[in-house]
Amino acid sequence: MRRFWLTMLLCVTLVPCATAQTTAQEDAVGHFTYSPYLTVLYSPYSLKGDKSNGHRVQAGFGFEAEYRVRKDVGVSAGIELENFGVKESGSVSFSLPGGGTYPVFDYEKEYDVKTLNLPVMLNIHPLKSDRLALRVGIQPGLVLNTHPDGLKSRKSSLVMPLGVAVSLGDRVQAELRYHLGFTNYLETKDTPVRQRTLALNVAYVIR
Repeated sequence: MRRFWLTMLLCVTLVPCATAQTTAQEDAVGHFTYSPYLTVLYSPYSLKGDKSNGHRVQAGFGFEAEYRVRKDVGVSAGIELENFGVKESGSVSFSLPGGGTYPVFDYEKEYDVKTLNLPVMLNIHPLKSDRLALRVGIQPGLVLNTHPDGLKSRKSSLVMPLGVAVSLGDRVQAELRYHLGFTNYLETKDTPVRQRTLALNVAYVIR
């Protein structure tokens, strides 16, 4: 009888301990997480300029859903509305009769661009605690408008987002993301205007 009660005591003690050893990574496999977020974008390549021409720091918001394929790999997709500033620079010159050109002046312009994006990301979770995620993906989008008004802008965009996300708690996540743009947002081919922005995303995580 003593052996029976001793065996039962060991089972009651050890089984919960074994169960508690599962990691947050393993618990996430096969499940979705949903994250509405706010984003603040900084354009290091845009001009300071006059305040009426745009801002170096702008904002947006989005929603993202991630599905955990394995304990260390997830895929996500979302929708995002963002504003950012981009810079166009160039020079004006006259052609000389004997050949060659004569430079007159250089110029720099700043534009505000608003886009609706569909980021698709591959997420690597290297820690068992699931507090860190390394992210890379592709982000097609629609150009909604540009400012100043009257600019001939393209209707689509293509960006590669690269990010590092850190969980600040069970519900809050912060991500630093770099947008590497491949698209010239203006129809002119002389001076490409592309997105090069740093974004800080703060998300509320729903599991």
